[in-house]
Formats: sequence, C-alpha cells, structure tokens
Amino acid sequence: MSMLGALFPIVLAIHVIITVFLIGIILTQKNEGGMGGLGGGASGGMAGFLSGRQQANLLTKATRWLAVGFFCTSLFLAFSDSHRSTSSTLVGNSPAATEPAAPAGDAPAPAGDSGTTNTVPAQPAQPVEPAAPSGQ
Repeated sequence: MSMLGALFPIVLAIHVIITVFLIGIILTQKNEGGMGGLGGGASGGMAGFLSGRQQANLLTKATRWLAVGFFCTSLFLAFSDSHRSTSSTLVGNSPAATEPAAPAGDAPAPAGDSGTTNTVPAQPAQPVEPAAPSGQ
C-alpha cells in the first residue's frame, strides 16, 4: 500500500471531524441579520465565558482555521483519490455499465420467414409542415 493509500482513511476521518466542528461553529455564531445564532444571547452559548466581542473574535478565528483545514483535507483527498492505483467505486462496477450501448437506429430488422436479418439505417424524422390557417 502506498503512502497516499495509508493516509487516506486517516485524513478522511479528520475531514469528517473538521466538517462536524465547522457546521457547529457556524451555527453558534450570531447572525447580523437579526435572527440570532444558536449560542447568542445572555442565557446561552458562551456568553458567560467571554464578552460579546471576544466571543465573536474566537468564533471567527476558529471558523477561519477550520475552513483552512477543510480546504486542505479536501485537496489532499481529491489528489490521493486521483492517484490511486485501484479504481473502486461506492456503487460497484456492473457489466452493463461498462459496455457501451448500441445505437437504436443500427438494430437489425427481421426479413420475413427466411431468418436472415437486414440492417436498415435509421431515417431521420421529417419535420411536420404546419397547417395553413383556413378562412383567414
């Protein structure tokens, strides 16, 4: 297993943890639009721990660093996935999905009772002429 392959599950776990914390931090921030955040107000959140401005600075810095971590782990996961030697998918490979489908117009048409087939190329559909208005 290559070095990227060994780090992939570890970085993926860190990525998920950063994502959960980033969502939580964003939801606890005070909304400037007047709706308020989940942690805003005097009774909830970190109001007793820090003043309003210190709390905003801490949440802004934490959001910034979590966003940088999220971006870096996203880049690493994308890079390591594109350089993996084995191609694995979440759904799995089915034989029908890997074979290209034959065009519908090139299907052989039966030729009576002889059992032979004739290939008839599909004709493009002709546009319908609009009917002229009558009595106008």
